[in-house]
Amino acid sequence: MLIQKDKPFYSVVQVAEILGISSDRLRTYDEEYLVVPAREPNNKKRLYSELDIEWLQSLRKLISKNKLNIFSFKIILKMLYLLPDKEFENLIKNGESNEIWNIIADMKSNPNYEKLRAMYN
Repeated sequence: MLIQKDKPFYSVVQVAEILGISSDRLRTYDEEYLVVPAREPNNKKRLYSELDIEWLQSLRKLISKNKLNIFSFKIILKMLYLLPDKEFENLIKNGESNEIWNIIADMKSNPNYEKLRAMYN
């Protein structure tokens, strides 16, 4: 069975297992507006797409490997949403050797980046 990358399909438990984190941690990311999973209309169960999982994998790299905390990531997002694209490109260009900027540049192409914009502006 072929799954479309943007189709919400995975449950909280499945995504937590894929990411190697607890379901509670995943719910915290949702409550902190770090990801916007789809909701089932009837019971509001969270469902995640492949793109959501990719976003969360990048977030986990920033948090665990690069020692950013949730608050720091939210500040970075707020700043990025205020920057014109040209200035963002200059940041990435000047920070080429900085893994954090490379991860964030990848995240910017993920639909979650735009989904979260309204919550940070």
